[in-house]
Amino acid sequence: MTEKPDGGSTPGPVSPELLEARIRGLQHALGQLLEDARQLTYGEHQRAVQLHRQLQEQTAVARRESRALVDAKTAEALASAEPTARLLADKLAPGLASIPPNDARWRSRQLVGAGIPSYVRVGELDPGTPVAAPLLRTNGWRVTADRHESARRLLQSVALRLVAAAEPFRLRIDAFDPRLTGTMGLLGHLTTKYPQLVPRATHTAEQLHTVLSGLVDVSSLRASRQAQLGHERFEDLIRETGRVTDPYRLVILFDYPAGIDTLAQRDLLRLAATGGERGICFLVHHDPSMTPENDVDTKQLLDMLTPIAIAGEKVEVAQLPGVPAKLDPQFDANVAAGICDVVAELADIAVLPTIDFDRTLPDRSTWWQPVKDELSTVIGYDDRTPALVRLRSGNPALPHVLVGGAVGQGKSNLLLVMIHGLAARYAPADLEMYLLDFKHGVEFSALGPAAEREHWLPQVRVLGIHSDRAFGLAVLRHLSDELARRSEIFKAHGNVADIAELAAGPDRPPRLLVVLDEFQVLLEDDDELADEAAKLLERLVRLGRAYGVHVVLATQTIEGVKRLSTKRDSIFGQVPYRIALKTTPADAQAILRSGNTAAAELQFRGEAVLNANFGSPDDNQHVLVSFADKPVLDELRRELWTRAGEAAHPPRIFHLAEPARLADTAAAVKPELGRPWTGLPIAVTEAPVQVEVRPEPGAGVLVLGDGPADAIGVLSGLALSAAAAAVDPPRFVFVDGTNSSPAVADGKGALIQALRQLGCEVETVDKHDDIAPRLFALRDQVRNGQIGGETYLLGFGFHGVPKMQVHAEGFFESPANALQDIVRDGPSQGLITFGWWNRLHVCTEQLGYGRANVATHLFLKHPQDGVRAVCGPLVRWASEPHRALLWDGLHPEAQVVVPFAALRSDEVDRAVELVRR
Repeated sequence: MTEKPDGGSTPGPVSPELLEARIRGLQHALGQLLEDARQLTYGEHQRAVQLHRQLQEQTAVARRESRALVDAKTAEALASAEPTARLLADKLAPGLASIPPNDARWRSRQLVGAGIPSYVRVGELDPGTPVAAPLLRTNGWRVTADRHESARRLLQSVALRLVAAAEPFRLRIDAFDPRLTGTMGLLGHLTTKYPQLVPRATHTAEQLHTVLSGLVDVSSLRASRQAQLGHERFEDLIRETGRVTDPYRLVILFDYPAGIDTLAQRDLLRLAATGGERGICFLVHHDPSMTPENDVDTKQLLDMLTPIAIAGEKVEVAQLPGVPAKLDPQFDANVAAGICDVVAELADIAVLPTIDFDRTLPDRSTWWQPVKDELSTVIGYDDRTPALVRLRSGNPALPHVLVGGAVGQGKSNLLLVMIHGLAARYAPADLEMYLLDFKHGVEFSALGPAAEREHWLPQVRVLGIHSDRAFGLAVLRHLSDELARRSEIFKAHGNVADIAELAAGPDRPPRLLVVLDEFQVLLEDDDELADEAAKLLERLVRLGRAYGVHVVLATQTIEGVKRLSTKRDSIFGQVPYRIALKTTPADAQAILRSGNTAAAELQFRGEAVLNANFGSPDDNQHVLVSFADKPVLDELRRELWTRAGEAAHPPRIFHLAEPARLADTAAAVKPELGRPWTGLPIAVTEAPVQVEVRPEPGAGVLVLGDGPADAIGVLSGLALSAAAAAVDPPRFVFVDGTNSSPAVADGKGALIQALRQLGCEVETVDKHDDIAPRLFALRDQVRNGQIGGETYLLGFGFHGVPKMQVHAEGFFESPANALQDIVRDGPSQGLITFGWWNRLHVCTEQLGYGRANVATHLFLKHPQDGVRAVCGPLVRWASEPHRALLWDGLHPEAQVVVPFAALRSDEVDRAVELVRR
């Protein structure tokens, strides 16, 4: 040690050996300390491990005991809850919506169409308890799965269950299958028969755009209807209206977001946001591995849908978290096909609830009110709203209507509803109807008088029942002349521009309703008639509005009509009202407007799309047309006819391939002296076609051609009209060259009876052997001036008299020579001949080359060469049934005539009463 200056001391220098010894001592102590710590730590670790193992063993024992207890309790709960769960499942998912795929009831038809299910089965718990989840009244499901096949199986199963459970046309399923999986092929039988229930799956973005665009329109319309009727949800609207024409819509998307672009995503989001409220539901299989297109956020759509997760053949629904159910197996294809066939059969016989026609009529106290600005009527209903058709000339201009629909979809019913609805609202003085039907139908026949009924619809002026093109053209000509006549009336009232400006009164002409059913028939053939008809129709729809003429054009299809290809815009551009019944997409667009296929989506007969804006899709109104029950309409016609009284004038009735009726003509026209009737013209007028017959050379009528019934009808018209117009009853000599043919016995007898009731003396020569002597005797009376007053020779079938060109026994000439003298020289003595021969050359052989100077020829069914020999080389004559061609030598063209039918014995009294008045 050494001392410090302050008196302390400091250690002396330490040797290295000492320092090394101290360090070794410290190292040993530290090592011992570490060893002690290691021993202590190891002991604690061992104790901790032992404790952990004890805890694990205790936990495992507790877990086993707990699981057994939970399983037992769960099994006990499920067993006790199974009956209740099954009952609840049957209630929420009725019928086939909750029955397992292997159940025998799938092979029965009893449960098909039981009702729209709000829940649908996805699988079952171990004891067989069904697991169902709400779907159709929600926005829908998003389905994720560890295997795509499992998700597709579930979607396929849900689709089949819903189709099987729903009533016909209460559900439509659209599917988007961008990866062409063909999953919806299970419903292929139904897609083939009823694509409006399950259309073929779409595969491209463009196809999906079309589907979604249509659904956007559906959603918008439903929102408007629900707001209008005060309903927040679609099912409430259906419950009130019972409307089956507006189905629930299910959209199935496979492998979303595959194939989804920005436009499709936008519409999907718009639809899904309110889908549950508007009956539009989505079933989306989400593939998370699929990368969406730019700007397509899958989360936005998926968050709106209820999650359904599938893993390892287990399915878990959001309503039962933590309770996975066993996924149902796939349906057998034969079972699915059988179910689809049953659904199609039910769709075949499904019908709409009908709306009685009486519901569309106003109170009787308001019938026949004066026309103001428009003609209006109700054709049906859109839910609780009457579907109005308002025919008006301005503000807005809604003058004409185009009606279209496939065969059997209710077009004729619609026309009858419209016609009778207007007839109940407007008196005959304010409304006249021209009704023409160009198809093989009889719907309009009940609107006119008939033998079995005396009443008719009093507003009907012209009634064409299965009209032909010539009569249709005649009506258009008449209406064109009517426009000119009304123009003069307007000028007389100070250049009035619109019929609505004329005050009600006798000077104001009635509104005209012109209905042309199957109007395209007028324009089909490539001929002059079609050209003129197209021009007149265009003029009528263009000018008719101001003059109070309203045209209803009805058709099944207008595709392929050549004349309409050039006149389409000029004609239909004047027709704002479009009414389309169920039809094809192409015809729907032809009737409504290009791009408007709403009529192709209709399901039932009697449904219609009513559009008052030239077919604009935004103005479609979905209506159910009322049902025109025949007895109800007949009783209405009787009531209106009685109300009209003496103002009810019988209409001009035209039947294709039917003869005219003498009694009907006699009721409308009085015979004129020297102008007997040959038949009716193909025209609107009720006046018959008359010929000049004066007591001078050349008088008489030669009837030529086949058809004894038409021939006796022509002779009946000539004879009765001549007898009724005569100052004193004339005398008739009836020569029957057919040897009293039974085919015309009734007509012949009725004619003779009618003439005698008119006070005429009628002599009949029925036997061939008696004809030659009577002709010679009659010729001698002519030569000797002994006819003794107005006399008519009715020669029925001179071609049938044998040996007319052979000298008769006891005479030095043939009976034909005598007949020639009678026909040529008789008129100046008061004897006129009306005769029938089957051929022109036979007539010429008997009467000579000039045919005894008779100018008037009436051809029935006759070869065209004979017709041209008389009427000229350019004449075309089709020789149609109950048609005749009149040539009188006075007019530049031959005229087509509808000959009269032979009188029946039960018509004689009425015909005589009418013709002599």
